[in-house]
Amino acid sequence: MRGGEFEGKSGGAQSPPADGHALPSRALTALTTSALAVPGLALPARADTPIEQASAAYAFSYYVEDDLAPGRFSGSGDRQRYEVLTHQLELDFPVSPRMDVGIDFLQEKMSGASPWYVEASGDERLQVMSGATIDDTRYDFSADLDYYLEAAKDTFSAGFSKEQDYLSIHGGAGTERSYFDKNTTVSGSVAYSYDWIEPNNPQLSLARPSAGEKWAIDLFGGVSQILTRASAIQFTANFKHSNGYLSDPYKAIRGIGPSDGIISDQRPERKNQGSLMLRYRHHFEMNDLFSASVHADYRFYADDWSVTSHTFELGWHQNIGPVTIVPAARYYSQSKADFYDTVLAAGAQQSDRADRSSDFRLSPYGAVSWKIKLETALEDILDYRPGSRLEGIGFSGGLDVFLSVSYERYLSDGAFAFVSVDEQDEAPALVDFQIWAFTVSGRF
Repeated sequence: MRGGEFEGKSGGAQSPPADGHALPSRALTALTTSALAVPGLALPARADTPIEQASAAYAFSYYVEDDLAPGRFSGSGDRQRYEVLTHQLELDFPVSPRMDVGIDFLQEKMSGASPWYVEASGDERLQVMSGATIDDTRYDFSADLDYYLEAAKDTFSAGFSKEQDYLSIHGGAGTERSYFDKNTTVSGSVAYSYDWIEPNNPQLSLARPSAGEKWAIDLFGGVSQILTRASAIQFTANFKHSNGYLSDPYKAIRGIGPSDGIISDQRPERKNQGSLMLRYRHHFEMNDLFSASVHADYRFYADDWSVTSHTFELGWHQNIGPVTIVPAARYYSQSKADFYDTVLAAGAQQSDRADRSSDFRLSPYGAVSWKIKLETALEDILDYRPGSRLEGIGFSGGLDVFLSVSYERYLSDGAFAFVSVDEQDEAPALVDFQIWAFTVSGRF
């Protein structure tokens, strides 16, 4: 599998945009997923090593959000929130001694109720949910081509994503160069996407526009350095510029005054966001049966909507013979956007051109999560004689199977944040969720 790990729907339909769980641009992900090339720390980097065997992988994940607590709920809508079933299929095969191709198909089945707007009840803030259960399916297809040089790799990627009300196309190009006996790898990429949205049932709400478009460009750069035979470090920087319709048509905001009504979620038409990430890996070789590695990550994020965030993640990879056990924990904290409010002040709706949003993903909050994953490899479980055509695309006559199962729990709360969050700023729709995931892959 490219980059060593499947890209799941971590964070789901309600994933915060700056959170470490947020799903990155699929084009950018396909271009920047090389692991640190230290044995035992991660799967081998392929900056200058074409794949020799064809492989296929299937991943399934079930993402489910906790129901909205009764004490934070207002109205007659459904307290049951999103659940997402994800199926992902990936194929990789060589097409020449210097070139290989990857194909990735994803289907997500989404259902549940979505947070709509917030009402004030004295000093309390109560969430109003969408009146109908959302039922949608997303299809995503992407392909990438890798071309290898003596100590380098160039990648080209393209794809599209389609939902009932949404279409996105994306593409990009990236490069990696290795230096100093391949101990240092420098990488960079650029990715572009263009999106169209036509919200369902715009006549149901005056706060819902009929259509919108946006485009975005992603720039990425990184340096990976092997420090010793057992340790490595990586530093990356990412900048993204978005332009166009950046509001959420399914979100609204209400004024606190008795005569104030519900108006649309409205955000700036431009957004610049950047992040810096530092990763450290250290491997402990105990004996032929036991070994382990520690993975430590820190990410800083900032944008010109005044949101800043910090993400800390720590994982332990314990190898016991053919089985790897991976416990991991993550902490996340963000500040609020400068136009975020749970409700608008009395009379504020008179300025209809002003930016405003009660979206909990733009609120100040913190989150903690923990994860446990089990991995194992079953090597040489089948011998066969491939024909010449199969040999031409990387079939070798043997089969290795790799299995992985995982569980993750995520909790968010204003009290978890670095910043002080008062009762009127804390979003009542902050999400808690669970993810179960399973992956099986084969190398032929």
